[in-house]
Amino acid sequence: SKLQWSTAISTVVFAWLFAAFWSVMPLLGWGEYDYEPLRTCCTLDYSKGDRNYITFLFALSIFNFMIPGFIMLTAYQSIHQKFKKTGHYKFNTGLPLKTLVICWGPYCLLCFYAAVENVMFISPKYRMIPAVIAKTVPTVDAFIYALGNENYRGGIWQFLTGQKIEKAEVDNKTK
Repeated sequence: SKLQWSTAISTVVFAWLFAAFWSVMPLLGWGEYDYEPLRTCCTLDYSKGDRNYITFLFALSIFNFMIPGFIMLTAYQSIHQKFKKTGHYKFNTGLPLKTLVICWGPYCLLCFYAAVENVMFISPKYRMIPAVIAKTVPTVDAFIYALGNENYRGGIWQFLTGQKIEKAEVDNKTK
């Protein structure tokens, strides 16, 4: 079935309100922001391993990492089962979840480690690496979507080489 405008608008509004809620909580006292180790922008202040930080961290990780990861896992498993039945594999259904775990995993591990131990002994340059990797997710997701979608893939190929891929060639390359 097609996605209705009301559903799309409701989903976008929910996403913005959800993001606003979690962004504002440290400003209201639950969690705390501080500069990143290289002072380029803000992140959670994981230098304090107090109860305030720990409760915010666990709630944040459950609602923003584990639940979305579970939803992605079940949704893409369902898509994979449908592809398996039809025999038409359009894209790697495990890739979006793997991208989430690979890009956000190091940052989550650093934050959880900060909940139990002092991370200030780690060099600021090394503490910055997980944050930089996590911030690449929108770009990585855009590339995954573009290269996984046959229409975009053909357009990218045409842009880069000037050659247009015929529909039969695209179908043969995806098999």
